Amino acid sequence: MAVRLRQVQREADECDAALVGLERAHAEIQRKVEAAEAEVEALRRQRIEAYERFWVVREQRDRARHVSRRLRRRLERMHRRLRPFEGCVGD
Repeated sequence: MAVRLRQVQREADECDAALVGLERAHAEIQRKVEAAEAEVEALRRQRIEAYERFWVVREQRDRARHVSRRLRRRLERMHRRLRPFEGCVGD
């Protein structure tokens, strides 16, 4: 009976040692997971910010093109209006 008791106690001690190692491994994995989640969150924020910058720049480009077209049309109208008078200036 004493032999069986020592054997079971040794098994329990081995399990305790294994549990300590597993707890350390689990804690390390948990730290890595939290770091990875933080990195993913930071990357998500960066992606959203980049997307917002993309749309701001795109809207600025579209506005600039719109203004450019309007100014070009206005300039063309002015040239068409002035052309009939160009012959009179030299006379």
